[in-house]
Amino acid sequence: GPRIKMMTSGNRKHQGDYSSRKSWLWFKPPDGLEVYFSQPICWAGFSLSLLYLNVVLNFGGIMTAYLVWRGMRMEAIGLWRGVSCCMGLVGTLVYHIMAKKQGLINIGMISVVFQFLCLTASYASLFVEARNTSFAMLIAGVCLSRIGLWVFDISVTQLMQEHIPAPIRGLVGGVQQSLNAFFTLVAYAVGLFISNPKFFHIYASTAYCGVGLAAVFFAQCVFARRGRLFSSNACSGAELDV
Repeated sequence: GPRIKMMTSGNRKHQGDYSSRKSWLWFKPPDGLEVYFSQPICWAGFSLSLLYLNVVLNFGGIMTAYLVWRGMRMEAIGLWRGVSCCMGLVGTLVYHIMAKKQGLINIGMISVVFQFLCLTASYASLFVEARNTSFAMLIAGVCLSRIGLWVFDISVTQLMQEHIPAPIRGLVGGVQQSLNAFFTLVAYAVGLFISNPKFFHIYASTAYCGVGLAAVFFAQCVFARRGRLFSSNACSGAELDV
């Protein structure tokens, strides 16, 4: 399309690198996807989209229905949903604090690992027989994971703004939104086949695995570019430009 022709010379180099690496594909991807995956920061964006598989381990309608089925009162659910929303606001504050001491890559790595660890506790709670202990682990893990989610979202968004050339930023952003919507749709489609609350732990595994894969893809993106997951330097995303 005409927008792809507006790519800068530096981005053409990345597109060429991608073209040489996509020989394993048995079909030609759409132009938008081809440009998206030619960016040096593409796997960070892809890891962010994987987080949209988590429509279960949050205070949405699905988990609310599960908690009601387990016997939790609606008043308590409403209270903890409010706390969960506040944790998202806390995440924005945590990001600004971390940005003064760490680079964007370190912030992204720390936040996605933190989110995964929090949801590990939430997922494990589904196999705990003690009702109060199970509720405490589930709710605490979900609420705290919102901090990691928001910090990771902001750091990846900032990385993409710094690394995506201006002429194709809209195109790449559109593909990013499409991927987010796709994984959300996949998560809800799975729910059509696992609608019984007693199988909530199976449905929750899709969300848990999605967050785990997000951590893996982001770690792969970072390690492939700079050879280590964490750096003591408070740099931004410059180390990804190789």
